[in-house]
Amino acid sequence: MCGWTFSIFNKNKNMAKQQNIRGMYSYSNRHRMHKFMKYEELQTKVIKWAEDRNILENSNAIKQISKTQEELDETLDALKRLEQGEESILEVADGIGDMLVTIILLARTVGLDSVDCLADAYDEIKERKGKMVDGLFVKE
Repeated sequence: MCGWTFSIFNKNKNMAKQQNIRGMYSYSNRHRMHKFMKYEELQTKVIKWAEDRNILENSNAIKQISKTQEELDETLDALKRLEQGEESILEVADGIGDMLVTIILLARTVGLDSVDCLADAYDEIKERKGKMVDGLFVKE
């Protein structure tokens, strides 16, 4: 089981504390079947799901990136509600998963493979230097 760490925000002090939720974050039984499935396998299943529903042939890159933005906004809202103690981390995980689905479909729509895109991005950042500024990494 993965050991996930996330920030829980104290409503009174508005400060984050790290909490390891190993074992608590297990989604549900439906997610356990994916425990040993690799990203590439899940990507193939997502693409097949989209093909079975004619999503790819009836969409375009702009519509897919718009869907990604919609899922991003929902995930941002879930994070804000989590910060206020009004949301479950599972809603955030659901949003992240939904964004990944839309990114996989966007890549496919423009003739790319999301695994290759991720590998290329990692190659670009792996030796990048920078510093943290207001909670964000800023490259040199």
